[in-house]
Amino acid sequence: MAIADDFTVALNGDIRYTGGGSTYYTVLELHRFLQSLADDEQASGNDLLDITSLDSSDRSTDNIITLNSPYNIDKDASEQLYDGSITQDGGDEVFSGLVVVGAVETGTELVLIRNNTLITSWWGTGINIDAANNILMRTLIKTREDGNDINSKKLRVQAREFGDTYSEFTLTLGLGNSTAAIFTGEDLNNATSQTTVNAWDCSNTEGYQLIDLNDGNGDQPYYSQWDLGTRSLINDLYEFTKDIQRRTTSETIHGMNGIYYRGITHEWDYDNETGALTEDEVLAWGTSFPFTSGTGAFTLYETVTFSPSGAVGQLIFDDGAGGATGNMVVMLDPNSATPTSSDTMTGVTSTETCDVGAVTGGTAAGGTGILLADDGTDTVWIQLLKGSPPVDPLFVWGQTSENSNQVNGSVTTRTVSPEFIGASTGTSIIGSHGLGVDPSDLAAADKVFDLTGTLRQPPNNQVFTVGGLVSSEDYVIVAANDGSDEIDYDQYALQITLNGSGQTAVVVTGSVDAYTPQTGFLRVELDTTGIYRKVAYTSWSISTNTTFVTPSTDWDTLQATSGNNIFIGLIDKLADATTATFTGVYASDKSLVGKVRDGKSTPIKPFKTPTTFTSGGGGFTAIRTSDA
Repeated sequence: MAIADDFTVALNGDIRYTGGGSTYYTVLELHRFLQSLADDEQASGNDLLDITSLDSSDRSTDNIITLNSPYNIDKDASEQLYDGSITQDGGDEVFSGLVVVGAVETGTELVLIRNNTLITSWWGTGINIDAANNILMRTLIKTREDGNDINSKKLRVQAREFGDTYSEFTLTLGLGNSTAAIFTGEDLNNATSQTTVNAWDCSNTEGYQLIDLNDGNGDQPYYSQWDLGTRSLINDLYEFTKDIQRRTTSETIHGMNGIYYRGITHEWDYDNETGALTEDEVLAWGTSFPFTSGTGAFTLYETVTFSPSGAVGQLIFDDGAGGATGNMVVMLDPNSATPTSSDTMTGVTSTETCDVGAVTGGTAAGGTGILLADDGTDTVWIQLLKGSPPVDPLFVWGQTSENSNQVNGSVTTRTVSPEFIGASTGTSIIGSHGLGVDPSDLAAADKVFDLTGTLRQPPNNQVFTVGGLVSSEDYVIVAANDGSDEIDYDQYALQITLNGSGQTAVVVTGSVDAYTPQTGFLRVELDTTGIYRKVAYTSWSISTNTTFVTPSTDWDTLQATSGNNIFIGLIDKLADATTATFTGVYASDKSLVGKVRDGKSTPIKPFKTPTTFTSGGGGFTAIRTSDA
């Protein structure tokens, strides 16, 4: 079908698509069509253009076409065109050419996000495809409206089909064609059905928080803490977070639909805070000013113009609540003049007006971002939504809290992963910047990065198990081996004498082994009797020596002098099940000895065995030889 069958030209200059939607034309073909009409002796039918008409279009190149006023296309017409750009309305409106190249899994429908808004698809799984040249789609995207570039003509192209790897590409469109590259493949670590994954009970605690991975480094900062819930595999969390991001998602994370979520993109230090910002609120920065003589409520994100300066931009903050006074922040068009304090600002959509006060920021980059974390002192972490990140010393305003602070120093850019959690090997994760996970859900092979960008890895926790026990009958003890298959009674030496009441710490000389559980039992040699008193401890930490925190314990009658022996009962209990365990950090093999005794109603001969705590944990099963 010819283009003349699908397009009409009205006397007022409206160029409209009237076809069935299945045929597409290049911008050059549109120009040739208009020129073929323009040399007609007299217009006829529904194409009201001939030799007497004003020049309808100009061609700079085969891919750059300008429609001269009053000639124009609308959104529907633009969707049937490709391979170039069209500028109209004296340059105040631009449709830019988008070309997406690459290779994706069958059935992939690309996602286009402009100005932090999802563009409704008219391209399906691709239009104007050129498989021989790896072109996935070609079309036109509006990038300038009302004399203002839409988000500086930036566009994000995403591929997020559940079960495939994810991909994204951010680019700035312009005249002619601009190219994005997207590549996806089958994700072997995302093989569970989407409906199954969606029903899992993984959860997330959002916002700035400190997490201790028990790696010896104490609390470290993160902007989230994911919990596996009843799931047991770390790859389940990978699949669960991919479900949040998928193309057809309705899930919400950090106050936004998951299709928009990417994770931390920028961070900076701040000072001069007027009040606390609220995590998950939208922050705005750019050209700011107080205003007076407001006539009513402006529409957030509408295009605004300034007179007489001629400045133009997008309104991204207004705390005036429709009143006569307040503060505003505008993201100026990249080619805009700077507003002045003698300007009147007008909203293109709302038609409201106000008088501009003293301008701060000038033509500095403007933008918005979602506040993912604030340490409450001097640093914030965001995901950029619109525009460009702020620069020192711009003021940053919270759209919800209406508080502000000032950028103090350089802004750091962070690289995001297409899957916001990071990457999965199938059995472990490599987390994205600042993403935290409940320590109990992590294993030694997992890697997470705190908000400082420092790699953190959990210790190699392993479980040692004693089996073959009879509950309420057997007493079991596992301790360090002295080399002759007996308990190492002088494993450690008491550092500080215990001789008072209500003491809550036992200090041993030097550092204890890393495999020592964080909770357990000590055996302390008493002065008078030489008996090894059993003392519970709730934690331990190393400075010069090791301090075990214990419940309040009286040592005034049962005393232990500095230098007395101490050993740790890794398991030291009357069995309350058929097994008993301890969990320790594996660094190297440790020689242990285990004892099981039962002299009660079904006595057995004392059982003792050498054993080893290994990279797999280890353990033994008690041999029950009757002693009845």
